[in-house]
Amino acid sequence: MSANPLCAEARLQEIADLDLLSGDVDPILQSVAEQSAIHLGLPVSLVSVVLDEALHVAGSHGLTGLWLDETKGHPVEWSFCATSVHTRAPYVVENAAVDTTHATNPLVMNDGVRCYAGVPLISSRGFVLGNLCVVGMEPRAFTEVEMTYLTDMAAQAVARIEQRRVVTP
Repeated sequence: MSANPLCAEARLQEIADLDLLSGDVDPILQSVAEQSAIHLGLPVSLVSVVLDEALHVAGSHGLTGLWLDETKGHPVEWSFCATSVHTRAPYVVENAAVDTTHATNPLVMNDGVRCYAGVPLISSRGFVLGNLCVVGMEPRAFTEVEMTYLTDMAAQAVARIEQRRVVTP
């Protein structure tokens, strides 16, 4: 049985080396999240960092007034973004209310999340740090063009994240 990538020590060290748990809001990551939400016409976008036990929000748009704006994260068990840490691929949920994996997720049941599209943030060392994702409160399909846009924006986020490295390669 292969090890859980969420708990991989080298991946977690990469997150620390990139100073991704800093409380400082990075205006560039905020901008990437904002542009993604606006371009795809969705209310929420996150630049997430997936840890072994939690999801941390490193940049966001559309959280004002939501509990996630206060907590800047949630348990990893609730995380749609954690899927990409396992698969290293984009992940889409068109209708979370009927999705067998997510229908009982508190983000779906209590907060009304219905659609999700995320692409992995992969560092230059090859570690999946988290995702750039967009979230909506209505079921929705995502086109190939929209996923390509998210992938391009994720590359911008990774370029910014790499500038944060506190430990050189």
